[in-house]
Amino acid sequence: MKKHLGPYGHVSPGDVVSIRFGGVLRHYGVATTRGTVISNSRKHDGVTEQSLDAFADSRSIKVHRNGEADHPIAAEARARRSLGAPYRLAGSNCGDFVGHVHRRKPTVTQVGRATIMALGDLIGNSRRR
Repeated sequence: MKKHLGPYGHVSPGDVVSIRFGGVLRHYGVATTRGTVISNSRKHDGVTEQSLDAFADSRSIKVHRNGEADHPIAAEARARRSLGAPYRLAGSNCGDFVGHVHRRKPTVTQVGRATIMALGDLIGNSRRR
């Protein structure tokens, strides 16, 4: 069920959408059956749902088809269950969120970042004793 979203073109529920910010970086979210976007954002302090206009913030939206992802309704349900979850640059950012929603395996960078965070927690806890 594709929807025409005016200046944003056609997007289907479950599609990953993104906007450019900070020059070369992209902010990612997941399109829903309601024509909204669910994303994890530092600006909003966690996972939120917003209109496409609010997500775009006057920028052009790029649509990334969900490709090998499972059923788009299941992806949207996983995104909705995350509403209100906190944002963390390392381990819970927009890229991590989209990967979780589409059940993609973590990248090497994500695994390395999680390992460093875990080691930091271990070292920090041992110093407090």
